[in-house]
Amino acid sequence: MKKSILSVMVALTLSSTGLAIASPVTNLSSQTVTAAKKSGYGVGSQIKLTGAVNVRDLGGYKTTSGLKVKPNLLIRSAKLNQLTKHDQQVLVKQHHLAVDVDLRTPAEMKSAPDVRMKGVKYIADSVVSNAEGKSNDQIAKKNGEQAMIDYYNYFVDSNQGRNAYKKLFHELLTVPKGKAVLWHCSAGKDRAGFGTALVLSALGVDKKTIYKDYLLSNKYRKQTNAAALATLKKKGASDKKLKSTHYGLIVEKQYLDQSYKDIQKHYGSMMGFLHKGLGLSNSDLQQLRGKYLEK
Repeated sequence: MKKSILSVMVALTLSSTGLAIASPVTNLSSQTVTAAKKSGYGVGSQIKLTGAVNVRDLGGYKTTSGLKVKPNLLIRSAKLNQLTKHDQQVLVKQHHLAVDVDLRTPAEMKSAPDVRMKGVKYIADSVVSNAEGKSNDQIAKKNGEQAMIDYYNYFVDSNQGRNAYKKLFHELLTVPKGKAVLWHCSAGKDRAGFGTALVLSALGVDKKTIYKDYLLSNKYRKQTNAAALATLKKKGASDKKLKSTHYGLIVEKQYLDQSYKDIQKHYGSMMGFLHKGLGLSNSDLQQLRGKYLEK
């Protein structure tokens, strides 16, 4: 492939240090559950689960036409390997989850397999290959920032990346009406973040809102990221190692900018990428908007 990418994200980057990142435990109050049943968790807010972080319902985001994304149908997330039974009930019963699209590498799927939920179809849909991930390990250790930028080029440039996002849209188009699709990677910020940018773009959400949603990963992963860096520092990691790891733990505007620049260069616009890069027709886009938008 023309460009190296950073496929070993938070879990794999830190696994070499022997660090295990625990998800913060937050129980759902009865008031929160009641609110979720009525109108979701609010625009951009987190679905609070015990065994997963950075889990968000996209419901409520407004489009340029004045419509809004329906709640309880489109969910972005980090890995789902530690879901409790209650977490599963929240996703399946309250948010109508029917499809779990796993964007991680095969190695990530094997080391931390998703909890399989009853009645939920699981789709293995790797954006990045194991081989490409391994080849980029050394680059990530030397320059985490540049590795992240290269990673976002890969989403656009590679056949594997484009095919993975094509499969995501296939699930969005074919899932039964009123049922939700969830897509996730390890940290829920890069592969899932770019996928979310594509979905919101297809629905007609403006770029400013897309970036706002994208950058929320820093808010919802702040505690987890701080704990990871603190543990590395305690183990004697160098300043260079800490800095490189920091870039792999966060999202920055420049990361997503790189994907947009690549799209502009090769496809002319985001709409051009959706049509030519992912093969979505005008009819597909109309179907998506009819399915996932409301007044």
